[in-house]
Amino acid sequence: MNIALRPLLASVAVALFLSGCASAPATDAAKSTPQYGVLVQNGKLTEDGELRRDLGLEHSTAGRHAAAYTQWLPLAEQGHSESQFNLGLMLRDGLGVPADAAKSLEWTRKAAAANYPDAYLALGVRHANGSGVAKDPAEALRLWRQGAALGDANSAFYAGQALFFGLDVARDGPGGLKLLLQAAQADTPSVRAQSILGMIYLTGEEGVPRDYAKARLWLSLAAAGEESQAQHHLGVMYQFGRGGPADQRKAVAWYERAARQGNPASLNNLGTFYKNGKVLPKDVKKALDYFGRAHEGGNLDGTVNLGDMLFVGHGAAADRDKAVALYQQAAEAAHAPGQCRYARALRHGEGVAANADEAALWLAKAKAKAAKQACDTRLPLATFLK
Repeated sequence: MNIALRPLLASVAVALFLSGCASAPATDAAKSTPQYGVLVQNGKLTEDGELRRDLGLEHSTAGRHAAAYTQWLPLAEQGHSESQFNLGLMLRDGLGVPADAAKSLEWTRKAAAANYPDAYLALGVRHANGSGVAKDPAEALRLWRQGAALGDANSAFYAGQALFFGLDVARDGPGGLKLLLQAAQADTPSVRAQSILGMIYLTGEEGVPRDYAKARLWLSLAAAGEESQAQHHLGVMYQFGRGGPADQRKAVAWYERAARQGNPASLNNLGTFYKNGKVLPKDVKKALDYFGRAHEGGNLDGTVNLGDMLFVGHGAAADRDKAVALYQQAAEAAHAPGQCRYARALRHGEGVAANADEAALWLAKAKAKAAKQACDTRLPLATFLK
């Protein structure tokens, strides 16, 4: 099982939703119009303004985006930051109005100028991705830090992750960890921050001492929030007794919860339980299915396990050609067990034409990748997999 620490933010992306919560308006100076009257006054929505905001939310929830836009536009024009932010999202995504990147950016910037936290988050994502603006990771970090200073957990998560892992910015481990903790401990916490903190303490990487007690605490919180990676790694902790006694049944229960969300690593681990008949009843067809789904999800352990099942004909008719093709796929992705199996197949001509020289090359790669792993190609695969 692979528990290597991987940032949750390989490429920055975030799902933002239209808000229905009352927020601090952008200005105390109400802009009265003959058509709509005063909707924002002395820093607060008037009664008419609240009715308009709520009606817009009702339309938006029902998918009547054009009607929602009509309700929120006068609020935004009179300085209501929440409505400004909502219009920015609608113009970005073309909801109820034609998409307009320039106008979307304008409204989002107005919301940020009024210290609307989600606007800082959204603008940071735009600068991190170069979406409608010049790509500028440093500016993204500055904006996320501003959102974090306002107490926004998601902004704290993005800023903390960027700093802790040095994602396109200078790495600051302690500063990043502090922001991740802020995000994880907020009144409405970021489950992604809780999950990544769990992984940081589980692996003890990036200069943070390994601490299984803290790892289990944060992973448990994130797992309860249905974060599938946390559920998977909590299963790993229970399976191998990290931070407490081993409990195979609890491990399986967490793998099952993560697998229901399509977590490839948990699908692979459940396949192993079904293959071996431990805790779960032995069922090679279920094992084959779980390994297949793990492979489709990009889990290379699942790819190799699926190859093993097909090579020996467990759960389906034996298909050595397909099995070796799976080993090759894993080998080319620098997966040591796949490299080892592919080297065996090449040496003995099992499911592929024999090629001793190529076998030696893959064997060397396997040993360089995982020196502690036995990879003796003298035995053919047919014997090794019995």
